[in-house]
Amino acid sequence: MDGHAKLAQQSRTWIIDAFFELLAQQDYETLTVKAITDQAQLSRRTFYRFFKDKPAILNDLSQQFLTSYAKALQELNPKMVTFDDIVVLFFRFMWQHRERLQLLIKQNLFMPRLPLVMAQAPQLYQEFDAPWHHSDSTEQINLLMTFMLGGYWSVINDWLAHADPVPPEEIANNLLLTLKKTDLKVVAFKKNAARESY
Repeated sequence: MDGHAKLAQQSRTWIIDAFFELLAQQDYETLTVKAITDQAQLSRRTFYRFFKDKPAILNDLSQQFLTSYAKALQELNPKMVTFDDIVVLFFRFMWQHRERLQLLIKQNLFMPRLPLVMAQAPQLYQEFDAPWHHSDSTEQINLLMTFMLGGYWSVINDWLAHADPVPPEEIANNLLLTLKKTDLKVVAFKKNAARESY
């Protein structure tokens, strides 16, 4: 990365940092581009070089979030990783970003990010060739990711809304335990239903 690119990246980082500094002090609706650029000590012209408007910062953050999570997934061996490993990784990843996520949740800006994340989730699913993935149709993958990610997103929203959230391993293990208990109950129900049909 040359000097110009480094300076551009630094300016973008300063804008995002300023956005979150102000978000901790005031409502998103009252936050202006001028306030952000003043806080970042940059010109409005510099702001518009990177962002069309204030909501574009949130869209950019969502994209950065997905890129970072994809990198975290790529560091795993897809042939060796378990579903439990992925769930723990997901909550640990969220935990690393909890301060900013908590600000977004507090301002009701976290849940509206879901559609943008959801749109790219099927691609992540297909790129990460985990043992439990099957060669489902695109429609099935989209349905699965909508179901799973929607649930995860709601859990994150509830979990990090607390002033003192439990550690990521605890929330991940509680969720996995609940899923396994539910799965066992479904299996038992099917067996009973099959017996009664004879």
